[in-house]
Amino acid sequence: MYDSMPLSLLLNISMLLLAATTLGEFRPLRRLLRPYDVTLKGQMLLALLFGGMAVFSTCFGFETHDAIINTRVVSVTAAGLLGGPVAGIGAGLIGGIHRYFYNSTSFTALGCCVGTVTFGVLGSLAHKYCGGLLRRRSFLVYITAAGELVQAGWLFLLARPFSAVIELESIILIPKIVINSIGMVFFFSVFLQIRRGQADDLIEHQSAALYIADRCLPYLRQGLSNRENLQTAADIIRQHSAGYVVVLTDLEQVLATSGLQLEAPALPEPMRQCMEQDATQVFRTEQRLFGREGSISTPLKANGCVIGALALVVDQGGLRIARADIRFAENLAHFFSTILELNTLDYQIQLRRKAEFRAFQSQINPHFFCNALNTISALCRTDPDKARSLLVVLANYYRQTLSINEEFVTLEDELNNVRNYLTIAQARFVGAIHFTLENFAGGAECRLPPLIVQPLVENAIRHGGVAVNNRVAILRLTADENRLTVTVADGGHGFPEDILQDLNNPNNRRYTGLFNVSKRLVSIYGPESRLQVDSTPEGSTVSFSIPVIPPAAAQPLSMEKAEVL
Repeated sequence: MYDSMPLSLLLNISMLLLAATTLGEFRPLRRLLRPYDVTLKGQMLLALLFGGMAVFSTCFGFETHDAIINTRVVSVTAAGLLGGPVAGIGAGLIGGIHRYFYNSTSFTALGCCVGTVTFGVLGSLAHKYCGGLLRRRSFLVYITAAGELVQAGWLFLLARPFSAVIELESIILIPKIVINSIGMVFFFSVFLQIRRGQADDLIEHQSAALYIADRCLPYLRQGLSNRENLQTAADIIRQHSAGYVVVLTDLEQVLATSGLQLEAPALPEPMRQCMEQDATQVFRTEQRLFGREGSISTPLKANGCVIGALALVVDQGGLRIARADIRFAENLAHFFSTILELNTLDYQIQLRRKAEFRAFQSQINPHFFCNALNTISALCRTDPDKARSLLVVLANYYRQTLSINEEFVTLEDELNNVRNYLTIAQARFVGAIHFTLENFAGGAECRLPPLIVQPLVENAIRHGGVAVNNRVAILRLTADENRLTVTVADGGHGFPEDILQDLNNPNNRRYTGLFNVSKRLVSIYGPESRLQVDSTPEGSTVSFSIPVIPPAAAQPLSMEKAEVL
């Protein structure tokens, strides 16, 4: 009789494995087992499912010594391990209550009932605190053995007569621990394999969508405004989603299609619905899209607002829309939405930079302009030719500073602006300005933001003198293959302390002079390009370092002294 008990347990385990493998083929169960999408409803369904397996184990258990030897520990503990507390404790209650009423006259009924609930508690605790160990077979053996020992403890506490409990456990405890532990390893492995398959499918769909999004990235930089680029993106999507026609729309009309020709770009109703409801719409036979049965329409969003839609339309007769296709379309739309949102953010950053630059242009020192006109006016009587040439320089200076539209200009253009400024300033302070340019050969091809060097030189001329007739400024340009460093030194008495604090304050709101230069550098290149100020009573040095744009323009450096004005 005792020899048939292990065989009965093995048969019980085999039937559980068969049930688990069969149920694993059903899509609703596979969704219940997703570790990243466990809901209360899902846990309750898992409790019913594994509780039913516990009932099955009791009904087909091996009866001996007024007890039923079975595999409840496997199904109930697995419920807690897979689904959490609701699933584990729920399955334990179902299996325990059934065990009690299945043979309520048995002296083991109450102890087995409480023990079955304990199985669910153990599985739930392991789910919460030992999730990283669930893939280890040794851990599954340990928790199964612990469950059997705890149930044995309940029998010793609740079952009587005591001698009958000792006799029973001496016969069944070791075989139950060994066989149920092996059964738990195989049983749980079936569900882990289901989860692993789900994870592989998810990774495969996301990888495919990410690959297509990466291929389409260059064609989505202008958002939904460039139809030619959108057409290329639609063709790329169709190439990697066999059997589907691709449609891209904005809120009003079709912008691009791949796989069909449209006579009118009117917005299809399924795509209009998906944008209005901000949710994926799947039509298999209920509503045709472009004369075809079956379509997946999902919205494209930016900054939380729907801006368009992507649709995959069945292109081949008899093609069935699978859940994997729906997930693929949603992942692709998500990646596209992220790209479009980042492009919108980048466009807004560019607009802000332009607005800040325009604000700076509008604040070009009017006192300098008035003083220059006064100087030219005085020269009209004493030196008309020089006055005429200064007027041309002044016109060029303001034309260049007030009409720049490019985000970057060549270094030579920026230096020409500095020279124009110095020419006008030298006419006013004759012999007082001592300016030195230390340049490198071939640097004129480097590109940098406009009006980024001239304000530094102007600041050095205005505030970097030891006397009105002795103003010193030195401009040094150094570079390697990757970065350009600009340094402006003066011979003044240093910066006031409050100015230094404001320059180092990222929240400072000033937009004039050095403050504007520092903010623009940080906005374009990042904090590492912020203005660096070294101030002493004997003079100050202001510098910054930026990447060379374009990198190919960088040349080997050979320093040479320029003229002294």
